[in-house]
Amino acid sequence: MNTKKWSATMAVILVSGGVFAASAFLVPSLVNSAVVAKNSTATQGNSQLNLTGSTVPVLKVEAPAPVSTVNDDLLKQMTEVQIQQIYDYIEKPGDPNVSGREMTDSEMKRHLVLQDQYVYDGVRPQKPMPLAPGQGALYLDMNTNTYHYPEKTWTDEEHLQLIDWYSRLNYVLSKRYVTAPPLPQKYSKSEVESLAAESVRRLYDADVSKLNTYVALPEQEYGFRSTWRVHFAPYKSSTLRGQGQEFWEYDVQIDPETGIAVDTTAINGALKRTPIDAAAAAAILKDNSWINKATQVVKDKQGEKRKIVKAYLTDTEVNNKRGMVAVDVLLEDGSKYNAEFRYPSKMLRCLIYEPAVKEK
Repeated sequence: MNTKKWSATMAVILVSGGVFAASAFLVPSLVNSAVVAKNSTATQGNSQLNLTGSTVPVLKVEAPAPVSTVNDDLLKQMTEVQIQQIYDYIEKPGDPNVSGREMTDSEMKRHLVLQDQYVYDGVRPQKPMPLAPGQGALYLDMNTNTYHYPEKTWTDEEHLQLIDWYSRLNYVLSKRYVTAPPLPQKYSKSEVESLAAESVRRLYDADVSKLNTYVALPEQEYGFRSTWRVHFAPYKSSTLRGQGQEFWEYDVQIDPETGIAVDTTAINGALKRTPIDAAAAAAILKDNSWINKATQVVKDKQGEKRKIVKAYLTDTEVNNKRGMVAVDVLLEDGSKYNAEFRYPSKMLRCLIYEPAVKEK
């Protein structure tokens, strides 16, 4: 599978019933790529508010989201010729190029609102996005593998055309590259969801019962071990993001063999990251409170009973640029936790667990 297909396959990891859990990342200009971003840490690239303290904002809860008709509509609309055209396109080597004016901040926000309207409210473009030059200001030139963006303000029709195109692309890819696990799993989908919800409750004191939930088990590829992916987000989270509202969402990875949460991450796109300068970095190295906070999370929040033999700061050079402080907490059997905190508030961003490597 070439690079572009790998990137595109990631776009359907968190798809459930046609609703995109990571929908904000399907917009090329939002992630500086014409295909969905591979690295989920891009979620907090657009920051506006500088919030401090350890209080978790109240989660926004809504009535159950209506069932999306996106996949049903595409099934009815797309011809075999159109589907084959997408298959042929994704076989081309290399990632797509982007030409033209990038979306402004206001256009990005409008795009997010229209994205939710497309998914939940059945709002559709009048016609599909052109796939050749000469048919509109927005088009994909499939021969040169280049997205051409309008040089003027985007219209709602153009926003919807791009949203519709990525929905078509993801729909076809979901049929081709994301399949049911070949063997029975130890944990059912509902059990995995429950395990993920419990991990969020334990670490963040957050109730996700009224949030939309997306659960998927992607295929194992490129040497990466497959884990259950569970994402909790408010109904119409793209609209909330487009309106500049603050909200929390959570991403959890569950080991399919043990049922252990190996990664639990809290995401808030409104939080502004504060890079750690040299003086602050030097102060952190002398401040044991970060290490104490990490061990407290592992023992009191996570409920770990095994003995902690060592705890130390890690990846400081990279994390200083990210505005994060990460602490490795090593257990007596060789297992390890990595607790990552936001600077300077010490709010827990994520807890990652790595079991001890078993000797063969």
